[in-house]
Amino acid sequence: MSSPLIRRIPRQLVHNAGRYLGIFALIAVSIAFVSGFLVAASSIERIVADMPEDYRMQDGQFTCAFEAPDEAIEAVEKLGVSVEEEFSREAEMTWEGASGDDAADSVGSATVRLFKERDTFDLASYAEGEAPDTPEEVALDRVFCAHHDLAVGDTVQIGGSAFEISGICTLPDYSSLFEDPSDFVFNAITFTIGVTTPEGFASVDAPLTYTYAYRADEAGLDRAEAADLLEDIATALRENGAMPTSLMDAASNSAISYAADDVEGDQLMWEVMLVLLIAIMAFVFVVLAGSSIEAESAIIGTLLASGYRKRELVAHYMALPALVGVLAAVAGNLVGYQVLYAPMRDLYYNSYSLPPFEMFWNWRVFFMCTVVPVVLLVLVNLVGLMRKLRCTPLEFLRRETTKRSRRRGVALPERLPFTARFRLRILLCNLPSFLTLFCGIAFASLLLVFGLCMMPVVDHYAENLKSDMVAEHQYILKVPVEIDVDESERVAQAAAEKLSMTPPGELEAMDASELRQLAADASRVDPDSDVVWNTLANSDEAVAQAEKFAVASLETARPGDFGMEDVSMYGIQQDSAYWSDVDAAEGSVVVGRGLAEKCGLSIGGNVELSDPLSDKTYELRIGGTCGSASNMNAYLPIAEFNRLFGNADGYFNGYASDMPLAIDALYVVSDLTPDTMDKIVAQLSDSMGSITGMLVVLAAIIYVVLMYLLTKTVIDRSARSISYMKVFGYRPREVNRLYIRSITITVVASLLLCLPVIVLFLAGLVKLVFMGYNGNFEVVIPASQLVLEVCVGIVCYAAVAFLHVRHIRNVPLSIALKAQE
Repeated sequence: MSSPLIRRIPRQLVHNAGRYLGIFALIAVSIAFVSGFLVAASSIERIVADMPEDYRMQDGQFTCAFEAPDEAIEAVEKLGVSVEEEFSREAEMTWEGASGDDAADSVGSATVRLFKERDTFDLASYAEGEAPDTPEEVALDRVFCAHHDLAVGDTVQIGGSAFEISGICTLPDYSSLFEDPSDFVFNAITFTIGVTTPEGFASVDAPLTYTYAYRADEAGLDRAEAADLLEDIATALRENGAMPTSLMDAASNSAISYAADDVEGDQLMWEVMLVLLIAIMAFVFVVLAGSSIEAESAIIGTLLASGYRKRELVAHYMALPALVGVLAAVAGNLVGYQVLYAPMRDLYYNSYSLPPFEMFWNWRVFFMCTVVPVVLLVLVNLVGLMRKLRCTPLEFLRRETTKRSRRRGVALPERLPFTARFRLRILLCNLPSFLTLFCGIAFASLLLVFGLCMMPVVDHYAENLKSDMVAEHQYILKVPVEIDVDESERVAQAAAEKLSMTPPGELEAMDASELRQLAADASRVDPDSDVVWNTLANSDEAVAQAEKFAVASLETARPGDFGMEDVSMYGIQQDSAYWSDVDAAEGSVVVGRGLAEKCGLSIGGNVELSDPLSDKTYELRIGGTCGSASNMNAYLPIAEFNRLFGNADGYFNGYASDMPLAIDALYVVSDLTPDTMDKIVAQLSDSMGSITGMLVVLAAIIYVVLMYLLTKTVIDRSARSISYMKVFGYRPREVNRLYIRSITITVVASLLLCLPVIVLFLAGLVKLVFMGYNGNFEVVIPASQLVLEVCVGIVCYAAVAFLHVRHIRNVPLSIALKAQE
């Protein structure tokens, strides 16, 4: 025979519909947003991790000035790798209008890097359509086509030839559309890749780029082993008549590695948000559990006095919270996995050229987002019930289950007006509830400001990056290039380059006198010298103001288990004209202020820096700090830099210059300018903007739900007093002024008073969120964002107050007539 208590469950649900609906919304919305993002991000992370095997992605690539001789490729393959040609042609692509575009006469243009269809390495995956089958067909990158409304069946002109788009594809070696792997930003607007048949490839009138991809026979090489292999490949190529102009492993290729790094870093932000949400849920569950038991105390006392066992009451009062929690978890997961995963997925798929999306079940995400909140709800209610059930039936009947219920009221001055005394009485009688409301508002405000401050933090980081730019141009070179040269030295270097980069067949066909002249000019170049002469002329003024420096990429450990931080180690001139604020002295290193703050470094202490390519470790004493809070560099005098790394005296691999320098592109890795920095900032803002927008939406929803639940608790506890006021003849509007205004004053005061607490806690939260990113993101909360947070809080409360006005209007007079011993 079923317990009669079961009949009370529907009535409890109807009577406390607002409370349980709020709990349902809090759990369901939190699970939907966080699980939607994390399952999408973890699925993308798995797709990226599986790409090397699923699409036979390269372990690295090298580009030669001309087609490498067979013996050079054979020598490379003897090192334990497989090599495949991935030759490309770069040409202008134009198209008229686009599929579904009304402006049919508009002409779009971009640069396309065209490849032959691949069947061994770096296999294409198709989102739409199919691989090209005829010489007049081409497949283009998915993200580029999405940006320009190009679709299967559209026609494009490539190098003067017409091609029909047969498929929309992605290539694993171009998951981010970096035109050059050493670029700082990718470009999916004016650059794309394409795949066509061998015949279609040959029909395009554009120069060939001789790029080769390789895969190591032994999988899972670490960075040091991959670097050693790359060095051996370069040696094998040069010794066998090939002239490599570019070599890099997959980890150094931004077109391959950038997307994976971005997805991994963003998950930490949502996991921190999840921790905040769980803390808020625990707080709300504790408050509501206490309120529920207090409201039901007389009934619990009656049931205990009637002979019901405590375990029966525990089962009864646990049924609704557990049921609501499970239903909310089911609803949240359904929405997250079926609806919200799509916009979360699109945050990445709109930027990165990844294979077709496939969702994978993730037990870790399920446990964090579903099991923890539901178990927390059940445990909090269970603990609250077990503690309260220590009271006797008589204490329950007298509503003396808390110390507060046994205290006498505080005498108020009689000279105060009745309205003021009544509001003070409401405040004092509900002081624990109002303190709870303050804590809840502080939690909700922290969540909201956390979302609102992300973009200002990123913008401030960008401003710091620009302020740390010491020159209008910072050229990073592959080898030392001397720009202070005369005409004869330029001619000699140009001759040597031409001889080394011209295919043997073309050299044999060259006029004998021209060949002799080239050889005579090239003989003036010292083959054993590490320094090459620049083949391009610069003005004396430009040469005079340029300053040589050296730079190396190192790593240092971040605090906690957050991996390694990239550090650029600079070797600078004594009394540098560009690094004037860096006092680099012998025997110590100067570190950027951002590096010191993030990694907990201090002057007089030591910093341990490691080279991931050689596994060497360097321990240096810190002599000072410099730069902004985003400066993650380290500085040594260039002479000491060269001694530390075993370089030749006078070695350098960069120029700082306020004037543009003409340097042979063959030797330039990158040219960092303020414009480049603006592009980096724009890309970072674009990447973070959509994610932080989602955070703000989630925070606003939680804000409303949390404020409704906490303020409703105050009104529910005052239901009898409200009923008395109605019996005494007070109109609903007057009752609202007494109760709602008291709550309003508390809410507004809480919104203002919790701001210092929020700012204090937010610094640690933001540091935690960005700990997994390279760079130090200083916490900056503009006053405008705090004002916005207060305004959002007031608007949310206004919506909640409207619901409470209706609730007060519906409080029955019968409550005042019920006996209370």
